[in-house]
Amino acid sequence: METGFFAAFSKKVISTIIAVGSMFYSTIDGVIPEMTLNEIAFESDYCIVSTVITNCYTAELDQILASGNEIPIHFDIELYKTDEREPDSTFSFFHLLKFSPLENNYKIFLSEKNEVINGLSLQQAKTLFTSIIDHRILSSKDVESDTEYYLIITAWLDKIQLQGMEEELNLIYYWNSIKPSTISPSFTKSDFQS
Repeated sequence: METGFFAAFSKKVISTIIAVGSMFYSTIDGVIPEMTLNEIAFESDYCIVSTVITNCYTAELDQILASGNEIPIHFDIELYKTDEREPDSTFSFFHLLKFSPLENNYKIFLSEKNEVINGLSLQQAKTLFTSIIDHRILSSKDVESDTEYYLIITAWLDKIQLQGMEEELNLIYYWNSIKPSTISPSFTKSDFQS
């Protein structure tokens, strides 16, 4: 009974915070996310990528993460040949973050690894939510000889439906409608063999 009351009260408070905050999306200040390419490596015939998004949380967004809803973030890694305007291929995946009020911790599903990580603190969850860690995306079979390539990695937040709100809430407004991205250095097939 107490847990049900807490969950209902918590959702009501969060919905109120969001409803008030949504009137001021244009005035959200200082939330300009930045993506950094931590690593691009070539190991065991694969290209491995790690990135992190910084400056991407507000107090309101932290409250939404604690709502108990599944919160998605999407990633695209696009492979380009140098001097081409269209990607040669695109690799898409997502992370889902969810808070459990009963266990008072967070869990994250990482679709690129098909892995669920449980028992996280808010800070651990926030770090994993916006990071790509040692993701194997390409093998040397995916690239042509004597051709230069580079990667563009992009992330974005999605719309969610919160209890008590009629319209979906577009979380990317908390990032000032910016999709953070980063570009890798150029590489060739020979990098896979070094």
